[in-house]
Amino acid sequence: MKVAAAFTLAVLASAIFSGVASAEPITDLAKQAESQSADGKSLDAYETMRKATLQVWDASPLVFRRALFVAGSPGGFGIYNPRPDNVFKPGEKLVIYAEPIGFKWQNKDGLEHALLVADLELRAEDGNVVASQEGFGEFTFNSHDQNMEVMAVLTIDFTGAPEGKYVVECTFRDKMSDKTGKFELPFEIK
Repeated sequence: MKVAAAFTLAVLASAIFSGVASAEPITDLAKQAESQSADGKSLDAYETMRKATLQVWDASPLVFRRALFVAGSPGGFGIYNPRPDNVFKPGEKLVIYAEPIGFKWQNKDGLEHALLVADLELRAEDGNVVASQEGFGEFTFNSHDQNMEVMAVLTIDFTGAPEGKYVVECTFRDKMSDKTGKFELPFEIK
């Protein structure tokens, strides 16, 4: 009987620490966090809400919280200067800041790992594909935590493209799952 109990405990612990344990309903977690907060247990309330947020993250498709053109290189997550418009001079580089959510984290050797690959397609105003490149950008994340404040920055050089209106489409493929997500940004070279 002790062996069976120890085995059951080991399987349960393994499931909990590997994130395989059954998910609690989000509404229950919200109520628990509300109670913890009312009791002055702010850190516990935060961790409970984080647990709920990660459940939403895991169930989400790969989407983008933000995707926009920025001026210069971002200094970190949320640290960027948005461009005042989407009009670029000939030869000017396009810098895209994106915040992906819903991609899969995979634990290996005590670290959380994620890998996103971005494909790029440039279309003219009439919809014709002017240029495309699979694997234009690769974003590897290794962390002790399943970070939710993650950014991807793409710098695109369309030197030589004629003046006109375009759309850039970025498709991200999650290499840890079968999720894909994309966004489009219209711009003009003038």
